[in-house]
Amino acid sequence: MMNTEPLIRVTVCVNRKKGTTEEEFNKYWAYEHGPLALDWLLRCGIVRYVQYHTTSEYRDLAKKMSEAVGRPGLQYDGMGDFWVRKYEDFEAAFLDPEYQEKIRPDELRLIDMDTVAVTVGVEYVAIDDGKIVTEHSRSF
Repeated sequence: MMNTEPLIRVTVCVNRKKGTTEEEFNKYWAYEHGPLALDWLLRCGIVRYVQYHTTSEYRDLAKKMSEAVGRPGLQYDGMGDFWVRKYEDFEAAFLDPEYQEKIRPDELRLIDMDTVAVTVGVEYVAIDDGKIVTEHSRSF
């Protein structure tokens, strides 16, 4: 696995567009939208991109966990995680003409833009590949 500690992670939480089934959303995101964006993401300095699909199978497990701890779970169909060396690379990617002409229209077909949420932060890895991590590239 890649050490993501020195990178900035941007997480975009998304829901599928109304009228789109879970299966349609997951297949389209994984096999159409994701591949459509790959060259653009690489060219714009995205070091790592991961789709996190919260299918109903796992939402049921999340519901069980939230009931056990008495706290609500996040209600998203998925999350896109983007790792960059500097935040400005991520921001600039969305001003890029290729995003505006090709990627954005595809997002609008797939995602309910009114429910999108974003977080930006850094990782501090405690266990990786089944081993305790004792050396870190950042400190707080």
